[in-house]
Formats: sequence, C-alpha cells, structure tokens
Amino acid sequence: VALQECERMNILIKEIKRSVRELLLGLKGELTPVMEKLMLCYDHIPDTWMRLAYPSLMGLQSWFSDLILRCKELGYWLSDFKLPSAIWLGGLFNPQSFLTAIMQETARKNEWPLDRMCLNCEVTRYEKDDIT
Repeated sequence: VALQECERMNILIKEIKRSVRELLLGLKGELTPVMEKLMLCYDHIPDTWMRLAYPSLMGLQSWFSDLILRCKELGYWLSDFKLPSAIWLGGLFNPQSFLTAIMQETARKNEWPLDRMCLNCEVTRYEKDDIT
C-alpha cells in the first residue's frame, strides 16, 4: 500500500513540476493557451493536477499545504518500511486499500477466513506522538 501511495504521489508531483516549469516559460514570454489557463488557477487547483490528485474542495494554497503534509506522512512511513503506530487515513489516496490490506494481513497471520473479517474503530483523543 505504501508503494502504491508513493507511486500516485510521484505521478502527481511530476505533473506539478512539469506545469510549474511551463509557467516559468510563460513568465519569460513564451505563453501558450495551456499556460495561460494554468496561470489563471491562483485560487483553485488546476484540472491537470486534480485528475491525478485525491478529492478535495480546498483552495490552491490550502491544498498545497495539505499536499506537503501528505508527503511528510509518506516519508515517515517509508523511512523504515514499518507500519506506523498511527495512520492518517484521510491523507491516503486510497484509504480503502490500506484497510483491506490490514484485514488481509490479519487474516493470514491468524489463519482466519477473510470473508469473516470486519473492521472495528475506536475514536480516542490520543495524539500521534502518544501512541507507540
């Protein structure tokens, strides 16, 4: 799941870098209609980014801050490739795949039938640093 999330994030970041390089060309006077459309996205997320991104109703500035937080979360996860004690489900492109993987791993480990597995959540007031 971590690798799938990183793959999707890398595709999104590659598109962001490409379009920002294109914008820089536009600022140097080499403006095309595509660049002009991208330059008008100062308050919303460009369509080319949203096609590759996670669903969001945020404006561009908030969305970009959120993107940076999501990258940091993936970085923590990948630093040692161990499952973190706490996961920001909303920070994943596909939270359902993570939950399915947890159920599959638990079923295999305990030799339980997967179709008998279910998820149970407990809401707490713990902070990420409180959990080990």
